[in-house]
Amino acid sequence: MNDTIHSMHAHRSIRRFTDEIVPREHILEATKAGQAAATSSAVQSYSALHITDNEKRQAIADLCGPQQKVHDCGAFFVICADNRRHMVMHERHARTFDQRLEAFLVSVIDATLFAQNFTLAFESMGYGTCYIGGLRNDLHAVNDILKLPDGVFPVYGLCVGHPNEQPIARPRLAPEAILHENVYPDDDTIMRDIESYDEVYRAYLQARGAAPANWSDAMLKRFEKVARPALASFYESQGARID
Repeated sequence: MNDTIHSMHAHRSIRRFTDEIVPREHILEATKAGQAAATSSAVQSYSALHITDNEKRQAIADLCGPQQKVHDCGAFFVICADNRRHMVMHERHARTFDQRLEAFLVSVIDATLFAQNFTLAFESMGYGTCYIGGLRNDLHAVNDILKLPDGVFPVYGLCVGHPNEQPIARPRLAPEAILHENVYPDDDTIMRDIESYDEVYRAYLQARGAAPANWSDAMLKRFEKVARPALASFYESQGARID
């Protein structure tokens, strides 16, 4: 195992941070590392908003759950899929911008590739991180705070800071459940992989002092009803085409 892979395996979602601020030079260094990620045809359709205003941070923290760590961490970012610069270029050159679902999908993929490099860079400097999907709880309200122009689509938040906890690693599915050779496995094989993982997941919860439960039970509950049903209307209101 080399140093890069070791750093990847060392990832933990940190939910408790000290009050130390992340220096600007570290943020710029992580940004450059984020930009080193692959991007479709050099499109670079992403951006990161560093939220430093105290009132905005608290308002976003409240909308995210509430999740007070959004306010209290050393630095908080809103990671955005971003077609704005491409839309502006087309407008200024009197050209039609009409990419629809492909442009939106590329921007979300680009933003996620950037964010993972961004996160790994921070973690390599000794910081802890936590992605905040709760940002999507009410994107209309988030946008009332951020006043984003058309073509900018917040996809999640990111907390960064000095860790104030040392959580144990959450186990993942076995690699053999993820990596398939030539053909996708049949449903019986999928269920055997899930049953094996349920045993590992129960042991993990017990080790961290939580009530033992199966991963499959959590997933059954999570996906049996629609989550965040207003997402499509928000993204469309920001200029996304999903047709």
